[in-house]
Amino acid sequence: MERPRDREVSDGELIPGARAGDVNAFATLVQRHQDFALRVATVALGTSQGADDVAQEAFVRLFRTIGRFRDGAALEPWLARIVTNVARNHQRGERRVASRWMRLAGQRTEQAASADHRLDVEAERTVVSSALAQLSTEDRLILTYRWYVEMSEAEMADALGCARGTVKSRLSRAMARLRAQLDAPNADLPRGEFT
Repeated sequence: MERPRDREVSDGELIPGARAGDVNAFATLVQRHQDFALRVATVALGTSQGADDVAQEAFVRLFRTIGRFRDGAALEPWLARIVTNVARNHQRGERRVASRWMRLAGQRTEQAASADHRLDVEAERTVVSSALAQLSTEDRLILTYRWYVEMSEAEMADALGCARGTVKSRLSRAMARLRAQLDAPNADLPRGEFT
């Protein structure tokens, strides 16, 4: 006869506990399905780089949404959907950040085609980051709103508590100061249009 301690608890038995806030039940689910989540993340990303972060975020989302999990359903298909969505969001975010840096640096390329190009982009990021660090907080803030957060002029005006015309002039002056920092003798960044 099977003793209760010898039998592995099923996912179906753990999920109600996890829903009720039992951290140990959820930790068991994570431990049991961690390798699966990493494999799905690696496939979804096309690389193992970043797969740990994606899997971890997927488990956070699983924890938040476990109350909507349908009783009797298998956990892995649902987890795979969550991991895939997180991976897609992760890739979109990386593309948005890369795109913003490329626009700021004046490089309007469609894709990073080689490892050399990625190294060049990383070097440009470092130079641009150093130049931004030399600017005033006000200049960094307005450039961040425009280039990294991609706010419209109206949104920037609301965030800064000023008129749209003031946003245009502040942005123009901040861009001029950024160009000056990039044109300084110690800046090795290829120049481009900063508009």
